[in-house]
Amino acid sequence: MKKRKIKLKPILLIVFIIYVVFTFFEQQIALDKLNNRYQDLKNRETAAIKENNYLNELLRYTQTESFIENEARQKLGLVKKGEIIYIDISKTKATEQKK
Repeated sequence: MKKRKIKLKPILLIVFIIYVVFTFFEQQIALDKLNNRYQDLKNRETAAIKENNYLNELLRYTQTESFIENEARQKLGLVKKGEIIYIDISKTKATEQKK
């Protein structure tokens, strides 16, 4: 009986070592996947922060007097009191001739 117990110990030790090595590699693979996901999320966070900063700057700019005045002039055709509007007729004639 003693011989069997002695032979069983090295086998259990080998099985335990195989289990530990297998578990180590399995955890290493899981850590690599988590690290890749973490890096991806960090990159997305950085991109979101940059976009947020850009949008905040754009929002601040759209609330300035110069932006409002420029938009009123360009899109609505408004002018200040006392200003004279000049229309370039040569451009309108050129577009009419092309049609």
